[in-house]
Amino acid sequence: MSTPDLNAGDLPHLTAQRPRHGSPSTTRDLFGHDGQFFTVPGTFPDGLPDHIGFATVVYAVLRTPAPATGTDEYTVRDVDGHRRTLGTPGTDQDTAITNALSALAERRRAHARQVEHNRVHVLGLPPVPPVRIGHSTTGTCVLHVRCACPHVEGLAAHYEHVSLAADWLDETPTSAWEFCPTSPTLVTTSNGRGRLTATLRDSKGTAVVEIQHTTGHREAIALSQVSDLT
Repeated sequence: MSTPDLNAGDLPHLTAQRPRHGSPSTTRDLFGHDGQFFTVPGTFPDGLPDHIGFATVVYAVLRTPAPATGTDEYTVRDVDGHRRTLGTPGTDQDTAITNALSALAERRRAHARQVEHNRVHVLGLPPVPPVRIGHSTTGTCVLHVRCACPHVEGLAAHYEHVSLAADWLDETPTSAWEFCPTSPTLVTTSNGRGRLTATLRDSKGTAVVEIQHTTGHREAIALSQVSDLT
């Protein structure tokens, strides 16, 4: 989907039972009105910056009497938060959901703009976090550090520091990993600096870099101990 006009796709899938919930529940159980649930992914809407993400949320579209006339209308309300109304009610489900998604898209875009403004103008940071993790078509995890890639294939996460990305990589100790070829190769550790020569996993599955110091000495060190690449 893309909003505000939703021309790029269909409306969300509707379900009578609350998604992602341990025990069955219906809209009547939660709100006292008949209706259905739908889920909105954290990647919605299209066009947000790669480093801006949101949690997946569940909404309910309810059939309720209009306060002014008493005739039936459809309203979308939050399920996981304060159960607030989202968007303008409609005379049918599709209209109510379209209005809600348009409102949510605008809200998320405004939040993304504020995050980007604060990052640059308040915190003094680069516009985009310098470390990105993606997946190649072969399944290899690829670390992009201040590289020239405008887009990252299979983008999975963003981090401010290489050491934080290491924690993500080490959650799956069997996966292959490497640096993007256009990332810097001068590695800074607590033992000094050296040129990157290889990426590997040790016997415990920890992500490791091999570097060569200016003295010619080679050293293997856990990626979590790398403070930066320049």
